[in-house]
Amino acid sequence: MRVPICWLKDYVDFDDTPERLAEKLTFAGLEVEAIERIGSPVEGVVAGKVVEVRPHPKADRLVLCSVEYGKDDPAPVVCGAPNVRTGGVYPFAPVGVTLPGGMKIKKAKLRGETSLGMLCAEDELGLSDRHEGLMELDGTCEPGAPMHEWMGPEEVVFELEITPNRPDCLSIMGLAREVAALYGTSLRRPETDCGEAGSAVDERAAVEVADPGGCPRYTARVLSGIGIGPSPDWMQKRLRLAGLRPINNVVDITNFVLFESGQPLHAFDLDRLEGGRVVVRRAAPGETLTTLDGVERTLDEDTLVIADGARPLALAGIMGGADSEIGGDTENVLLESAAFDPPTVRACTRRLGLHTDSSYRFQRGVDIEGVEWASRRAAALLSSIAGGTPARGAIDVRARDTESRTVRCRPEAITRLTGIEAGPDEVRSALESLELVVRPADDDPAVFEVDVPSFRLDLHREVDLAEEFARIHGLDRIPEATPRASIVEDADHGRVRALDRCRHALTGLGAREIMNYTLVSKELLDRFAEPEDLREVLPHPISSDQSILRTSLIPQMVETLGRNMARQEHEAVFFETGKVFRCTGGELAECERIALGMMGPVGRALLDRQRTVEPEEMFLWMKGLIGELLRHQNLEGTRFDRVDAPAFEPGGALVLSASGREIGRMGLLRAKLAREYRFNGPAAVAELDLEPFLNEAFRVRRVRTPAVYPAVERDFAFVVDCAVTHAQIEDEIRNEAPDELERCELFDIFKGRGIGEDKKSMAYRFVYRSGDRTLRDEEVNRWHDSIGEAVCGALDAQIREA
Repeated sequence: MRVPICWLKDYVDFDDTPERLAEKLTFAGLEVEAIERIGSPVEGVVAGKVVEVRPHPKADRLVLCSVEYGKDDPAPVVCGAPNVRTGGVYPFAPVGVTLPGGMKIKKAKLRGETSLGMLCAEDELGLSDRHEGLMELDGTCEPGAPMHEWMGPEEVVFELEITPNRPDCLSIMGLAREVAALYGTSLRRPETDCGEAGSAVDERAAVEVADPGGCPRYTARVLSGIGIGPSPDWMQKRLRLAGLRPINNVVDITNFVLFESGQPLHAFDLDRLEGGRVVVRRAAPGETLTTLDGVERTLDEDTLVIADGARPLALAGIMGGADSEIGGDTENVLLESAAFDPPTVRACTRRLGLHTDSSYRFQRGVDIEGVEWASRRAAALLSSIAGGTPARGAIDVRARDTESRTVRCRPEAITRLTGIEAGPDEVRSALESLELVVRPADDDPAVFEVDVPSFRLDLHREVDLAEEFARIHGLDRIPEATPRASIVEDADHGRVRALDRCRHALTGLGAREIMNYTLVSKELLDRFAEPEDLREVLPHPISSDQSILRTSLIPQMVETLGRNMARQEHEAVFFETGKVFRCTGGELAECERIALGMMGPVGRALLDRQRTVEPEEMFLWMKGLIGELLRHQNLEGTRFDRVDAPAFEPGGALVLSASGREIGRMGLLRAKLAREYRFNGPAAVAELDLEPFLNEAFRVRRVRTPAVYPAVERDFAFVVDCAVTHAQIEDEIRNEAPDELERCELFDIFKGRGIGEDKKSMAYRFVYRSGDRTLRDEEVNRWHDSIGEAVCGALDAQIREA
């Protein structure tokens, strides 16, 4: 945001250098990114009045001008600016003048016509980067007046970075309030007496708010007898310094009040409104509106519009329409000042790709109590500058009252939170300097109750007031303190140690830890088909890319893999631990999870990485990684079962359960998503609840006596339907197995000739061993045959002969 110091001084007095003021603002949390000095007079540039304009005989886009500039004879000048006109007064650089860009004005011939100077635009004088046309001066400016007379002294402009939580500082008056607090002075408010006369406003116009949720407050004033013309030089100067191009007195006044107060306004030509009626509603699907930028836009039912009885007139809070804009023949004006719902404006701005000074403020929130003040201020300026007569009263449609906010504040808590030794009087003085109302609490005089004004949308808790005190005190003046750590007796650090053990385990298995923000975009969650009803959308997000609390770690894990792939990193294993958030029954619940992701030949030996990675191979690597993590964290009694989920390939995903409860999922990334992120092979991802991996991390395992008797091995190859899973076979084996079955391992899966269509052969190796004797073949054969019969009977399997 651009802040001219001369404009700031209209509302607050302070005696300091620009550099020192910038330092104070920065250490008060309002970062000054740049200091720009504008308007150093250019030697030799004077005011020039165009007394004649004739067509150029040899060029359609050029004209011949005669320019009076304080000499006896007018100077002939060839000009191509679109706004040059007879009677206009513009900056004029005669022959011999050197402009700020280094251009030296010389006598020249353009298409055969002599030119003895140049009429200048703002950028040619180093005043701004605007080059749409010549810089227009006040018509009363005498030809030949040097630049310092009509430009005044050099102006200083700050470029500030305003954080999203401080919409009250998106105005000159808001910043003046901060400066007044920092320098111990008072804020001056401008005059708002608009001299109402004539008929009542509701006899001239009517307002209907059909969508109170999208527009909690709408005010309208009517002014008649408006004379359209240029705004005064002082106003044009301030607008130019703030980065705006003056247009006409009515539009300039609405822009001036926008920057002055932070409240966007819009002026409609009342005579172009059907029946003088304004309706705030949602657009009908397919409705169109040509906005002031000349673009015809197709609207949908989510777009909030300002309409009359027949058609949309403006995009609420964003931009007006061409059908009702202020023109040279406008005499009667309907002045809008309203508060619009920030998420509604934000969504429309993003959807249409249309960003304006108004939408920038409405997205962050405006002061609903300042709506009417800004309307009176603009009406007063329109009355004095444009000759308008305001109708009596104002239409004020209000859907809700502002909720009063009172925050309790303890001075000792301010000291504890900020490290600043502050007494009650010092805390009270700092808060009152920001126009907060401070009074002793009824139940405890040592505690303050602070009434928060409506323009401070960011103050809700005691810690917010602590920050305000620290800002006014000066963040650079907070004393250094030695960090203090307290010992808590009987504190349980087991969870922290278990999480650290889990991280070390994953690192030892070849994974690298990553970290992502907990905020994501709607588009990212939609891509992974995350349910909308589980999402928590922030009321005032920093950006659309960080507007929703994440419901899963997988989308960002895949983004990270894709980002590495885009940078020619073709193999990676990552893990992340973090919180996810879900709305259940209207309540926001959070839990911690682990995400795993891998791509490329990460499971191969160094000399065997050229072959293409097969999906089955990638799948087994991920399953093996999870299995090793389970073993390391002592998590037993788990099982994998097939599952279908939107992010995974059909048939390529498993659900992990422990004690009958789902604790996570893993699988191959769906091919469509893999193509979007341009993976050159299969990728596998997993998301697991973190808590089960921590609960048993330090459980001491039961030590088994080392075997002294030999083991006996047997094999079985079961021919089963393709739909039969390893988990089903494993369950049947476990149910029938004797205590002497030490382990059972799947070592081969075969499909093909000799097996049968829709069949597969699954070969298992069984290891039997006793801890107190040598097993005999007869008893092992009996147990083994019993297991085979159990599997065949339960799963309609057959024993495959060797």
